[in-house]
Amino acid sequence: MQTIENLEKELKNGDLQNLYLLYGEELFLLEMSLKKIKDLFGECIKGINFITIDDTNVNEIISDIETPAFGYEKKLIIARNTGLFKKEGKRKNAELVNIREKLVQYINENVDVIKQSVVIVFVEEEADTKQELYKTIEKLGNVCEFKFQKPIQIIKRLKAICNGYKVQIEENTIQYLIECSRDKYARIN
Repeated sequence: MQTIENLEKELKNGDLQNLYLLYGEELFLLEMSLKKIKDLFGECIKGINFITIDDTNVNEIISDIETPAFGYEKKLIIARNTGLFKKEGKRKNAELVNIREKLVQYINENVDVIKQSVVIVFVEEEADTKQELYKTIEKLGNVCEFKFQKPIQIIKRLKAICNGYKVQIEENTIQYLIECSRDKYARIN
């Protein structure tokens, strides 16, 4: 598993991988990393080289991976809140378990094809680390959990932002700002 800082550094350096799982409660940082991935990918034309998947069409994920990006070298697939990584028993949702098992098998058998033609980003609220799909993505791609940031981490980020704008700010002012916004980066930003 990768840290938020390492993922941000990797994306800042322009290093785009082919398989990502981004999950957790810190939605602002997660969405910023997703935006950086999309920016690194380049032009996105929905249905041609950009596909979005959710829980309503998750059963089409393998066929979406296999379909070529017409006129483009690669295709970006963002699978958001699919339910594939939730901790559920086989009885509860047998269809989802079946899709998950087929996807694990497909990724393992076609990793070279995926590396050449697709960037897949799974964006989930939660992920069961004991699942085979989780382990497969961790082995072949990047997994990053976006945990709520501690006040020290938020202070460090805000200082970096202020320095970027050449604004001097005292640490107690930053702490007050954090308290007023209740740790929401979107409000602070």
